[in-house]
Amino acid sequence: MKKWLALGCSFYCIYLLCFSILPFLDEVLGFKEAHQKLAEEDIESGAWYYIFVKKVEPSSENVRHTLIYWNKGEK
Repeated sequence: MKKWLALGCSFYCIYLLCFSILPFLDEVLGFKEAHQKLAEEDIESGAWYYIFVKKVEPSSENVRHTLIYWNKGEK
């Protein structure tokens, strides 16, 4: 019986989080305006992520090489 009560409480907490707390935080933190702007301009936010990753990816190798070979001549 305790396990069923715990399961029910867990579902209630998830429901409360998804339909009360997260929408409230969405409005308070200002994400709602950003979401509306993305929808109005028909911007694919996933595409922006991949563009950013493609631009940053080559520099990560440069940073790794700098950390490996930096100041090797000094003792």
